[in-house]
Amino acid sequence: MNRTLTFLAALILATTAVYAGEPNLVPNADFSASNPLETWRIDFPYAGPYAKNKDYVKVTASPIRPGKCALLDLPPGVAGNEGGKIESAFIPAEPGATYHVEIDCLTWDFAAKAFVEAWIEDPAPIPQRDKFRIPAMDGHPPLLTVYRAQLPDPKAKSKSWETISRDFTLPATFRVGGKDYAPQFLTLKAYTYAGTREDGKSYFTNFRLIKIKPTQP
Repeated sequence: MNRTLTFLAALILATTAVYAGEPNLVPNADFSASNPLETWRIDFPYAGPYAKNKDYVKVTASPIRPGKCALLDLPPGVAGNEGGKIESAFIPAEPGATYHVEIDCLTWDFAAKAFVEAWIEDPAPIPQRDKFRIPAMDGHPPLLTVYRAQLPDPKAKSKSWETISRDFTLPATFRVGGKDYAPQFLTLKAYTYAGTREDGKSYFTNFRLIKIKPTQP
């Protein structure tokens, strides 16, 4: 058991070292800004099921280890219906580039999923909004999701921190309505849920998005 833990710790350190010289593109990735939720998107009034999401998210001292993290504290009934989520700022995308993404998760009471999503300016905005289409707000135009890369699921109801990660290559263009569009923004999303009517918590921190290969000429 000790040898296994030693190996895993060494693997994590080695992976971190590979990308240590590259900048993390996620602003306020560990919630250490003076306003801990600065840049983070938690309020989704345009997406009906998530209209109260902002009430469930706050920043707290990290359980078990030092640092800060986002706490998703869901009241009874929410985890088994819509769940709760937190999303990063819109990060300028480089079409065709390859990225590495990581998120630290402490699922505690629930299960979780995490994604990277790519967005374009919505070529045909419509009045109805949902999690794939969002209106113009906070300085950005109406946007449409055109791509999603899912990270491996962390272990559900775990009382230990787990880092989930993957690499992905962002397509150079996406065809929407018969036209090709280059991706403009990337976001990271952590989502927590469970098949239960009970309340509960999950924690997330250290969101990392690192460009490891630029667009090939």
